[in-house]
Amino acid sequence: MNRAHDLQVVEAINRATDAGLTATGRALFGKLGGAIYAEWPDGRPAVITRFTGPADEADRTVDVLTYVRDRGLPVPRHEPAVRLGDGVYFVQERLPSAPPQPLSPARMEAIVDVNDRFADALADRPDIPPPPLSRNGAHDPRHAALAEHGPRGRRVLDLIVRATESAPPESGTDLVHVDLSGANVLFDEHGTATAAVDWNLGAYRGDRHFALVQTRFDREWFVQSPDPDPVETAAAHRLDEILAERLPADVLRRYWAQWLLHHLDRALRAAPPETIEWHLALAESRLG
Repeated sequence: MNRAHDLQVVEAINRATDAGLTATGRALFGKLGGAIYAEWPDGRPAVITRFTGPADEADRTVDVLTYVRDRGLPVPRHEPAVRLGDGVYFVQERLPSAPPQPLSPARMEAIVDVNDRFADALADRPDIPPPPLSRNGAHDPRHAALAEHGPRGRRVLDLIVRATESAPPESGTDLVHVDLSGANVLFDEHGTATAAVDWNLGAYRGDRHFALVQTRFDREWFVQSPDPDPVETAAAHRLDEILAERLPADVLRRYWAQWLLHHLDRALRAAPPETIEWHLALAESRLG
């Protein structure tokens, strides 16, 4: 995205809400290409991001985050979601953070600690649904695309189906961040994790450990890189240890199967063949 686009988004939000925001820059990091930085008229820093789902889900996400923030949990304050012609946008407080550092085992443990603060956060909110990608079943339409991807795709699909059928469905009363990557956890200058940000895929109710499997999936790109950083690799292995300590083996396999089906479905739609094969190999190693 360019500066002109960012200015157009901020101007449109101001017309829709009378917020009086001023665009000040763009985040250098983030899976969605970086968020728009802005300021309120009183100088408070803000972040503007685009929500990836429908408007009603954005409204529910703001409601959930406001609910948990009011109870002291480490998430940014969100204004009501803003509907513009090309989508739905979040305007939220920009929390302080130190420059990004390699994700060490200690920092991985800090991410787990922040995620643990979401335990039972939605015990009194049975109205909040579980993550949609944890609700797959025998007639999941994503199965067809994987089955059509040749013998290897069918073998992986069989592993996924057996893993999801052999463990009880995911449940719980925790707050679940479905994009809990290393980039979406803020740290202070002492290496302490201070907040989970970028809730642009929604906020859900379930088992907070489900989010950590996505964290681990994200780290696999670092582990399998041509020249992997030993510190980043050690952090990934530390998270493997934590997940194995905390979750029964069949539940962990189910979570991996659900995440891998999600990512394989996305890869099969648009990724090059080598990326699809990367996903299939990871599925075989985790579920075989």
